[in-house]
Amino acid sequence: MKKVGLIFVSISALLLGACGNSTASEEGKLNIVTTFYPVYEFTKQVAGDEANVDLLVKAGTEVHDYEPSAKDIARIQEADAFVYENENMETWVHDVEKSLDTTKVNVISATEGMLLLPGSEEGEDHDQSEEGHSHPYDPHVWLSPARAITLVETIRDSLVAKYPEKKETFETNAAAYIE
Repeated sequence: MKKVGLIFVSISALLLGACGNSTASEEGKLNIVTTFYPVYEFTKQVAGDEANVDLLVKAGTEVHDYEPSAKDIARIQEADAFVYENENMETWVHDVEKSLDTTKVNVISATEGMLLLPGSEEGEDHDQSEEGHSHPYDPHVWLSPARAITLVETIRDSLVAKYPEKKETFETNAAAYIE
């Protein structure tokens, strides 16, 4: 009898756990995956309570050397939106983007339409690695306050275009963050 009771309690707990594990879309929130911290911060501030914003590249991980795992790619594929800075910073994005159903995942390049400045030469003094690295264009645009504002505005405009029902929230949040 104790076994039957234990089985019943276990099944009930599983069922209740599954019911309590509602996804963001069930809550009316968007699921947004971002690449690294500045993009995450800008997206989180614009989206506010309208989205669960997830960060792929955790603190202490070198963005230039990061390669997404199969689990990371699955997270992107299951998201409503995927926000990255640009292919000069996240060199792996182009390959991942090929695997995405862009009718389901809104892919947002935060530097879309931005004129990027010429990049650095191989071996220039960077802290990223002993070998150095080069960029055809400078991907570190968030370091400029004026360019950071452009990133926020691009994220805002891209989210508004895809989710017009949340326009007021995105615009209000972006304006407050920019000030």
